[in-house]
Amino acid sequence: MAATEGCASASAEGDREVNLTVGNQTRTALLHVPESLDPGMPPPLVLVFHGFAGSPVAMEVGSDMSEKADEAGFVAVYPEGTGFSPQWDLVGADDTEFVDRLLTTLEGELCFDPRRVYASGFSMGGGMANIVACRLAGRIAGLASVSGVYLPTHSESCMPSRPVPVIAFHGKLDDVLPYDGGTAPGTYHEVIGVEDWAVDWADRNGCAEGPERQPAISEVVEPLFWIGCAAPVELYPVANRGHTWPGSPLDVSPETMDDISATDLIWDFFARQSLPAQ
Repeated sequence: MAATEGCASASAEGDREVNLTVGNQTRTALLHVPESLDPGMPPPLVLVFHGFAGSPVAMEVGSDMSEKADEAGFVAVYPEGTGFSPQWDLVGADDTEFVDRLLTTLEGELCFDPRRVYASGFSMGGGMANIVACRLAGRIAGLASVSGVYLPTHSESCMPSRPVPVIAFHGKLDDVLPYDGGTAPGTYHEVIGVEDWAVDWADRNGCAEGPERQPAISEVVEPLFWIGCAAPVELYPVANRGHTWPGSPLDVSPETMDDISATDLIWDFFARQSLPAQ
């Protein structure tokens, strides 16, 4: 699709469902198009994957990503998993095919910049965003994971076609997906430590060194950045948080609700990334 084709359809602002058939299933995503988009300027698009037993609506409300989309001028898309308790297939290929088909479908329905498509997600959705970045690196300009699940098989099988910019947030007090890895309570799955996962991405992205601790942005957040990378890798450990999306309605830490906004930092990071020109 040419960059300006379909821009008139972007005037259909607001929230609506997109449905498509993948295999034998009807798959759904919630689409949020801000009112303020310039029809002559194709906007970025951000995929936002919900966690286990979540939903597109709950993820939209819980992440504040649509509010950020209205402020910053991008399209937000909330895909839905499958099953009675909606979830993502973190091993097979069906959900990756769904995302690939969803992006192709949206290219035919509205205007967005195909060089500025990003994948983000929470918990199991962070794991799904990670897989999408690995498998669809030719379409994904950046990855953001918040309190994500990272299985050993993910890192072993991740072979992106290009370096992918990565930003991640994880609470040091996460008792669902432990920061240092090990057995995830209630799941019996072994998960990779968050810093080990980031090191794997730093290796894929050809980083020369790191991580280097950055100046604190609050009393509880000292970011870790890798240096000399073909694509950046940034990790934000949050000392006083558990399994949450910092600074959003999902964040239930009463003491320091405003010390960090993952949504703001994710968008600031995405805004600096794009796919290489063809």
